[in-house]
Amino acid sequence: MNRLQLFGTSKYFSLSSKDTTSEIPKKHERKTSSRKHGTRCPDSTEVQDDSLHLLNLPFKILTQILECLDVSTLLSLCRVNSQLYDIISNRFLYQDVVLDNKLSLLKFNALIHSEFHSANALLGRKEESIDSQNIRFLVKAIEFSNPQCQDALLKYGKFHNRKGQASVIGGSYVFNNESRTVSSNSRSSSLTRKQSNSNSNSFLGSTNYIVPQDTSHVPPFECYKQLNKLESQYSHYTYIELMLAIIDHLPNLCHVRLTNVEPNFKIPLWYSVFNDGSRDFFKKIINGQQSINSGDLRSFEISTKFIADYEKKFYSLSRIKTLEIRATLDKRNKQQVYLRPNLLCCFGIINELILQDLIIDNDSLDTPLEYVPFHLRLDAPGVYDLHSTVHLLTLKSCKIIPGNGILKLFHDYFKCVRNVKLLNFTSKYDMLLCSCFSSLTDLTIDCNSPCFINQQLVSDNYYYNDDIPNSEVDSDSDCASFTETLFEEPVDICLQAPPPTTAVVISLNLNYLPRIPYGQNKKRQAYITKSQDEYFHQLRIPSFHYFYHYFKKLWDRLPRKNINISVVNIPFTNVFPLSPQYFCEKTIRSLDDDQQTLIPSYNENNAVPETVSTQNYWDGAVRECFKNCLLQFHENQPQSDLMESEILGQMDNGFFNNYKNSKCFQDIPNTNLWCFLKSLSEFKSVHIQMLRKWLFCTPRSRYDWELLLKPVLNVNVPIEVRDRDGVMLYSYGTKRMTKR
Repeated sequence: MNRLQLFGTSKYFSLSSKDTTSEIPKKHERKTSSRKHGTRCPDSTEVQDDSLHLLNLPFKILTQILECLDVSTLLSLCRVNSQLYDIISNRFLYQDVVLDNKLSLLKFNALIHSEFHSANALLGRKEESIDSQNIRFLVKAIEFSNPQCQDALLKYGKFHNRKGQASVIGGSYVFNNESRTVSSNSRSSSLTRKQSNSNSNSFLGSTNYIVPQDTSHVPPFECYKQLNKLESQYSHYTYIELMLAIIDHLPNLCHVRLTNVEPNFKIPLWYSVFNDGSRDFFKKIINGQQSINSGDLRSFEISTKFIADYEKKFYSLSRIKTLEIRATLDKRNKQQVYLRPNLLCCFGIINELILQDLIIDNDSLDTPLEYVPFHLRLDAPGVYDLHSTVHLLTLKSCKIIPGNGILKLFHDYFKCVRNVKLLNFTSKYDMLLCSCFSSLTDLTIDCNSPCFINQQLVSDNYYYNDDIPNSEVDSDSDCASFTETLFEEPVDICLQAPPPTTAVVISLNLNYLPRIPYGQNKKRQAYITKSQDEYFHQLRIPSFHYFYHYFKKLWDRLPRKNINISVVNIPFTNVFPLSPQYFCEKTIRSLDDDQQTLIPSYNENNAVPETVSTQNYWDGAVRECFKNCLLQFHENQPQSDLMESEILGQMDNGFFNNYKNSKCFQDIPNTNLWCFLKSLSEFKSVHIQMLRKWLFCTPRSRYDWELLLKPVLNVNVPIEVRDRDGVMLYSYGTKRMTKR
């Protein structure tokens, strides 16, 4: 504690009820008066010591230092100095609140309803701090960890029992809630809640809210007594009722998080924002009446009175800027929580929705109009359109169950979505969702997702026939002589699919080769072998770049018109963009150099030449691709003496198909990077976020960045590159980029 006193004048600070803070203003008044009268402070060492402590730093720098500390360290600093306590309590402690059980919800609910000020922990201080604020105005984000719903289901269990009998729990205990009424425990809209508060009626309990006066002058034991009284008042509330009471009493709340959501967690529909406490609403829930969805709007005629009443309720609802739902995983790290409309029915109008580790199917995109708030608008043809209020959608580690028109449901459900983020997704086909958002303007894709870096590898003999024997002579035969077994005869080897070489991958990326297997052959084309993967791994080349041709077709299907793309968590270690034309130039240089020879048609590991009996079906397409690339190269470099026919004449099929030679496949990541950057150049703007911090990234100058991003810069597209922490590494034309 003595070393912590270096932060400031802690000797004036005390947690006791005795008023010891009155000495602090006297000291400052003495310094101020000495400055006014032009006198010099007699103790110059004291002034020099005061000018060196932490609190004399600029406020912006001080807050940046405090932002780097964890909660436990901030709590320790609160005990050091009164000024530090004011800063930390007003700007850090209550900014993001985490509640992990029902008891914490009860205590925090009583705290915010008691009009408690953040600076009043300095017990006994009579004067009010300038920065002192009510705690409920300081909270901007709140997290409900492991939310529960069992108490809410038990509290209203009698509404599911038509005979009105009490529910028996475990066969020995009886739960009876006859004292509760339906109308007194309903979740109403914001307008109804305001009216009910003015009429001394609560919206979640049979008792009224208590809004005490300012407690800055109340003694400490009176504050604790008032908190205990409020806790006893809200003790009969269920977990969900406490959660909603806290959310409704935080005016500056922007972010609500539900974390570790269990599969059995379901918010009952009587907590819907459309619950006005009427008997008709509960009849719909008890009888299981189906709500109106988007399909019903095209089959039935809706009255204008129903539209007017719905719009009146809709525009009076509370609004939440960001709602985040994180589901829990099982022991095998698999998703088991399904997204359902009842998870969204009690939060009002949501602007941004963040989903993590959830399963989304057809039932997840249902539109129950009478339980969940949706936009109800009249289209130009005269048909009412029903869609969600979400404008920003983030899907992190979510599983999309395909089939049954799931893409069409996404299109109808998320018509207002403009910003989509696909983070850590497991299926590469989830990229097709990007075409379902008609109002999309900003797209974010995580390049470090498992579907990009954990791709299928094949064995080295995958592209050969499985029935080819290793030797024509059976070693177990008695007729085989000893001398004949010492020699290995040439084996006729026939490739069954295009192998993973640079020439074949370029042909696939430029659409010279069809990606569908040829004829009856079901083998995949240009799949990376295990030995090639080890080769790239030793060179520390990111797997995204040498796997890119696996999913290039899906990248080409992304919408590009007037869309800003953000590529996050992507590395550029030991790679550079290599266009097909420069690959041809590299090949021509190897022909002109007398010290280099063409790549042999046999495997270097086995000194046995391969006798190719027939020509493969893809050789013609690969040669055609290489010929066209040579023509484009000669248009840009007319000084080359070699003609296309001469170059192609010196190349045999081993140059295109020898995937076991490193010279034939070492440029696969570079050509894939060129195609990847070429596809990014078609967007409105490009934002790149690196996988690592700038200290661990490859050091590059501005010229190096221009060489790396040359395919994008050739079309004059605004681009910026930042590291993982947001430090700017390179930017070009960012003044024209829209603010994110």
